[in-house]
Order: sequence, then structure tokens, then C-alpha cells
Amino acid sequence: MILVDNAVELMVRHSLMVHASFGGEYPKGLNTAQQRRQARSQKFADRLAMLVHVGELTRLEASFVLAAHEHRNAAYHEGFGGGPFLRPLGFAYYRFACDYLTRFQMAFSSWVSNFAFSETSRRYYDTCRDDDASAMPALDRAKLAAALEAQLPQLDGQPITEILADTLEADRQAIVTSFRFLIENTSPRLSTPQLLAKIQFSSARDAALEKRGLERTHFDTPRRAEAVQFVKTSWKKYQPRYRAIPHGAWATGIARIRTSDSLYEAVVRFEDLRAKMAFLRDAICDGAFALEMEIQSQYD
Repeated sequence: MILVDNAVELMVRHSLMVHASFGGEYPKGLNTAQQRRQARSQKFADRLAMLVHVGELTRLEASFVLAAHEHRNAAYHEGFGGGPFLRPLGFAYYRFACDYLTRFQMAFSSWVSNFAFSETSRRYYDTCRDDDASAMPALDRAKLAAALEAQLPQLDGQPITEILADTLEADRQAIVTSFRFLIENTSPRLSTPQLLAKIQFSSARDAALEKRGLERTHFDTPRRAEAVQFVKTSWKKYQPRYRAIPHGAWATGIARIRTSDSLYEAVVRFEDLRAKMAFLRDAICDGAFALEMEIQSQYD
């Protein structure tokens, strides 16, 4: 998936270089200074937005690519395995890359003086030309893309829509189980709304403290004093986001992913719903784990 993402990024960058090289103004062109800055941005989302603007990608395709790109980053930079959906997502991203290969804006010649096709690519262009750089327009990209896609092995197992939906349902059930544990074991007992509010406040506060390096402080230390002062001045920012756990909305969203006819749409919906669930999932599940460790320590 990392290599696929690298290939997509290269095609995106190459295409935008071509679009930005056109002078004058034309419909759906990079006609403003802001658009040209975005086309050269280090932020992948900005560059994808410009490809949507010029009509080279749809909004759904751009959202799918950005989602796949972020999973690639998590896998590469954080070592995150991505769960059971990462492999089928990688397959889907590979197929997108093959499709995009056939239609991204390509220059008539290479800007690199010593440009040369790979031995694989050399099979798909007019071999009577001596100069690879000037032969770029003769490359049969559709044939090359078909050959590359044919190398993809058969993907066994559940459809990706089922895997994505099951992943979110597992998260939802973990929230249910963890919150039930908190209700049954928190002392003193609190009403469900009070407990939910308390958990959200504690999670937001702890995240803010960790961001400032003030987590896990000890009594009578300068860091504890700084942490106390920080919370006193910022506690209003940690007010609860939810009055109740939106299980109904989550279940509806999961069902839509499961029955989606569009793979891209399913992935984009998955990313959106997972982001919406993340705050309560982390707050409740982490809170339950901390309470369980506290209870366990009393018996050790």
C-alpha cells in the first residue's frame, strides 16, 4: 500500500505540474494565484482539491484517495496494522492507481534529461523511437494499466464493505461493554447522563494535559502545580460533547456502509463515521480500562 500511495502521489504531482504550466486562463484551469499555490502545497488534501477543480478527479475519488493515503501514513509512520480492512483497502487503492494511470494529465515529454522507461513500461510504447523522453505520448497507458491490474492476486474473504461495517460494529459493541462496566463499578454511583458527562470531561482534560506534557503528575511537584493551574484556566473547554451515546445514528451509518454499492463511498463513509465515534470510543474504553486497572490493583 505504501508503494501504491507513492505512485499515486507522483501521478498527482506530475499532473498538477502540467496543469500549472499552462499560461492564461481557461475553464476549470488553475487561474488564480491561490489555486496555483494549492497545486504546489505540501498538503495532499490541497493538491487533490485542485485535481477536483480541474475535473481530473471526482470529489468521491479524492476523498477515497485521501482516506487511503492517511491509512498509508498510519501504517508507515506509526506501524499501525490497520485491522482486517487494510489489505482489501490496499487492493482497492491499487485498482484506483491503475485507473488513474490511464487518465492523469501527462506531459508530452519528460522534464528530466536522462529519463528512461523501465523495462516493464518499455513494452507499452512505440519502440521505434530512440528517445524515451519524447516517446512519452506514445505510451499505451491503458494497456500498461491493464497489465498491472492483471498482476493483482485474487482477494479472498469478505467484501470490504462487510469488513468495514464489522470493524465499526466491533467498536460500537466495545463502547457498550465498556460503558456498562463503568456504570456497574464506578463509585459513588452516578446517573447515566452524569457518568457520561464525567467520562467525557476527564478524557478531554487528560488529552489536553498530555499535549502540554503535564500528564501523570505527582503531588507536591512543579509539574503538578502547573497542571492544576492549567485546568483551572481551561476547564470550560472540556464540557461534554454528547448527552447520550448516539447508538441509533451509528447503527444506521454502519448499515449504510454494509449495503453500499460503491466501494469508494463505503470507505469515505467508514472514515467519517469512525472519526465521529472516536471521541466517545476513546473516552469510554480508556476510562473503563483505567477503572479496571484501579480495581485490580486493590487485589494485587
